[in-house]
Amino acid sequence: MDRATAVAKILSGGKDLAALPQVVFKVMEITGSDTGSAAELERVIVVDPGFSAKLLTIANSAQFALPRKVNSIKEAVMYIGVRQVRQTAMAVGVFDMFLGKTDAESRRRRVWWRHSVDTGTAARVLSEQFGWCDPNMAYTAGLLHWCGKTVLDKANPGDYEKVLMVAERGAPVWQAESVVFGCDHRDIAIASAHQWGFSPELADGLHYYARPDDSTRGSNLAAAISVAASVADIALTGRKDVSRSPWSPWASDVLGIPDELTENIIERGLAAITAGSHLHF
Repeated sequence: MDRATAVAKILSGGKDLAALPQVVFKVMEITGSDTGSAAELERVIVVDPGFSAKLLTIANSAQFALPRKVNSIKEAVMYIGVRQVRQTAMAVGVFDMFLGKTDAESRRRRVWWRHSVDTGTAARVLSEQFGWCDPNMAYTAGLLHWCGKTVLDKANPGDYEKVLMVAERGAPVWQAESVVFGCDHRDIAIASAHQWGFSPELADGLHYYARPDDSTRGSNLAAAISVAASVADIALTGRKDVSRSPWSPWASDVLGIPDELTENIIERGLAAITAGSHLHF
């Protein structure tokens, strides 16, 4: 079975495997338009009470240090801004994909979630500071780059344990996933992005690591996610080898990163992750 067939089989296995709330797409549409208004943004969010409650909880977190507690989406938009509402809404919507039914699932998916948030946060800030690509798109791509892991985990409960066992023997995770499922989390994330109607540019940005069968190198967005994911790894587990760049050479080539800028990028990325920790939930 080829990769495309394996992906189609997994994504057709259940409607909830790779589902995002409709409100997320509405928020993305409004905040991405020059004509979208705060009032329109409020209207599409309040129709989903659960989603609204989560967004308000984050808006009232210590991270934002608002002068007073906000009790409505209208106030949240006014105090934290449209861009932050957009990013928070995307995070809230994607988070539900990472919920597990068992303790083991929940533990590993929480790690995946934290890595995804950290990658998106670092990708946005670094792209903004160095002009690599659109910061908003970098955030979304970073948030989605590991969603394929949880889709695979949901598709065949227990099979991801086999992936982890193969990876513990030294195989790359994508290779272990391919052995067990016939495709890897990158394949699933890209297919899901297309299924959700995101732009081809965003979907291409999910090619954040290189595989032997890749015919071309990744885009600026993909390279930005590769760098940000490496910084997220450091935030999660520390840096094991300080003698070389933690991200793949192809990403440095695409983005034109000189060796002497490596430490500065890591420091800025880690600072951004620390500042964005309120989205770890």
